Amino acid sequence: MKRHPFIKYAEALVRVESKLASTDQILPEHLSKEIEVGLEYFRVRPKQLFEGKTQVSYEQVREEKGDTSSGVFLSPGIISSDKETRHVWKASHALLGDLNNENIDLGKASSINMSIAPTSGEFTKFAIPNKGKSASVSRGKPKESLLIVSLSTITTLTPWKPSLRSGNDNCCIIPDIPMSEMMEFIIIFQRMLLSRTGELMVGNVSTEETGKGKKKVRNYKPYRPLIFKGSFPNPPKSSALGGIALLAAIGEFAKESKVSTSAKNVLESLKDVPMYIIKYGGATTFTYNHHVVDLAKEGKLSEIVDSIYYTKLHGEGVRTTKSTEYQKFDLFSSRFLQLFNRSAFRDFLAFRAEYPTVLEILFMTYFKKVEMIDANIVKSARDLGRWLNQVAYFTAKREVNNSNDWEEIRKVKAKILVELESSTFSAKTGDALVAQVITRAGRLSNMSAPNGASLFIEKTCTGELPLDSAKNLLMAFSRLRSNNEKKDQISKKSEGKESEDSSKDLSHI
Repeated sequence: MKRHPFIKYAEALVRVESKLASTDQILPEHLSKEIEVGLEYFRVRPKQLFEGKTQVSYEQVREEKGDTSSGVFLSPGIISSDKETRHVWKASHALLGDLNNENIDLGKASSINMSIAPTSGEFTKFAIPNKGKSASVSRGKPKESLLIVSLSTITTLTPWKPSLRSGNDNCCIIPDIPMSEMMEFIIIFQRMLLSRTGELMVGNVSTEETGKGKKKVRNYKPYRPLIFKGSFPNPPKSSALGGIALLAAIGEFAKESKVSTSAKNVLESLKDVPMYIIKYGGATTFTYNHHVVDLAKEGKLSEIVDSIYYTKLHGEGVRTTKSTEYQKFDLFSSRFLQLFNRSAFRDFLAFRAEYPTVLEILFMTYFKKVEMIDANIVKSARDLGRWLNQVAYFTAKREVNNSNDWEEIRKVKAKILVELESSTFSAKTGDALVAQVITRAGRLSNMSAPNGASLFIEKTCTGELPLDSAKNLLMAFSRLRSNNEKKDQISKKSEGKESEDSSKDLSHI
């Protein structure tokens, strides 16, 4: 019988933890054991006093009630809303009582609700017409076997699943894969999480002074630890990138020789299969494109995800959590990395920006494997794009009186890049594209286009390379930050001074 991935995940977890060969071997004590484990991780709280500190380590504990002012939060792996937490706690303990009954029958029908099955709800019942009366409609709670209810509760509670906090919701990511592959996924995920739990359980502490003179008081506020960004190594700084960051984390973990084969097998099993993002009251699905999975297997995806976050949007300045444009950019970036098709790429490219150089890997892969453009033409376009970015940088540096005023240089550079992109976008033919862009760049810099760009120029002018493809190639590669700029600014100390929500340049990675 085909089961929902949310149920199948718990089934696989129980089999892994209790070393069971089949689902038929699952007993009440196996279910009770995993529910107990989930309850042991119900809350996170500081391990020590946080007053006077900038960071504090957290631990996971079995506590029903939270206190955010003291740093006691609902664990990210508990798929519930803060308001409904008490119902999860109560239902879980009631279920433990049932499972500990000697005469328990796992096939017995039992009510299931959102406290232990986040996407369930009250179902509509239809009463059969009787004695001339019309059919009536009523509300009723669905029922499932006690086994299914227990498995749903386990997935709702277990810390052994990919989880993160998105907005005000705890979410988990569950793959829809066969049982044997699900078990292998869980084993790799457990090892991956355990290898980095320490660094994920650290949170920042903010300081605020109130009052004046002798009445001045310094208040300390603990923030949620890093594990809320994602319960896996190198979690994303933007929740919109959570799904793709999980894939990247497994790819990084696959570099370790002891788990390399198993981790790569897990990655292979995730190609083009439904992935469920489940929160209290809802679920969405997405898939991983096989080319992106291959990037993860090559250990390249983690740097790409980081670089997406450190991209600078023109006209937006420093990234903050309140920046709606950066939030939209993250959403469309995530969509592009998941779908990896032409439509998603165009939406991604619609945000005018400058990217860390690491994204060259992403663009090279996309244009060669999705657009099916000859590798030599792509490399030639990359050379021309690099030159355009350098032209913009050197021109901006020359125009700004103070050559150390990097912020002003960036603004002028962004303006020049936008002008060049406008020339690219407005071109009606391939030869017009080449003439408009190269002529404009040459006048700005008094430099000639690099020899490496000749193949791209030839194919664009003859029309062998479609105009839209030529435009996308040029815009993508011209947005990659210049190496000259990176070297010039390497001694700039202020790059490392930023808040948790600010943007910094990671183009050196």
